Amino acid sequence: MREMWRLVNLIFPSMCPSCNRPTDNLRFAPLCKNCWEGMKTDSSKRRCLQCGINLQVDYSFTCISCIKEKPFYDRLFVFGDYDGPLREAVNLLKFHKVKRLSSPLGGLMAPMDIPRQATLVPVPLSKKRLIQRGFNQSLLLAREISGRRLLPLESGLLFKTSDTPPQSRMPRKERLRNQKGAFTVNSGFVGDLPERIVLVDDVMTTGATLNECARVLKKRGVSEVYGAVLARSKAEP
Repeated sequence: MREMWRLVNLIFPSMCPSCNRPTDNLRFAPLCKNCWEGMKTDSSKRRCLQCGINLQVDYSFTCISCIKEKPFYDRLFVFGDYDGPLREAVNLLKFHKVKRLSSPLGGLMAPMDIPRQATLVPVPLSKKRLIQRGFNQSLLLAREISGRRLLPLESGLLFKTSDTPPQSRMPRKERLRNQKGAFTVNSGFVGDLPERIVLVDDVMTTGATLNECARVLKKRGVSEVYGAVLARSKAEP
């Protein structure tokens, strides 16, 4: 199979959608090797421990917004910025259904400092969105993290009660209103809720989705709720 792919690619070379260079390795397709290797977390960047935005000062670990209004989740773990090759890879997975990318992308998230003895819970999609897309990208990422870190996964714990409009172009305040009451603990979940939960999602912009999920879980008695996202987009007003 690999030899056939190399032959086809030699005759009809595929181009990396991120840098427009030839993709010469099946392992990294549809992106090129250089773009994959460029997707490394920049440990020199100081991020807010609550919302993950890049901080401009060296003496604080929390941004002003989170000091003024602390989120319901206890801490956020972020792999990288929603930009460049990482953004391209996320969009290929999410909107072009290149599901095989969930394995290497989840592999990027697995080494994050996720607490031990935590249960992974993917942020759910509405039934309508799940049918349209055919899969939940957050669940695919969570499965990869679970397998690599040997952490339990509860994919049916949270349920999205309403099909909220897409939030990609909404301002912050509208996103917060949009997600209010949109999630609940699945009535069919059997047993006690885990004491420590890590919510897994692909991209975070304002944190409205994670915050609402965390609010619901804390209301049901969960002691600690964390967020783990593959990419953090720029904060919006």
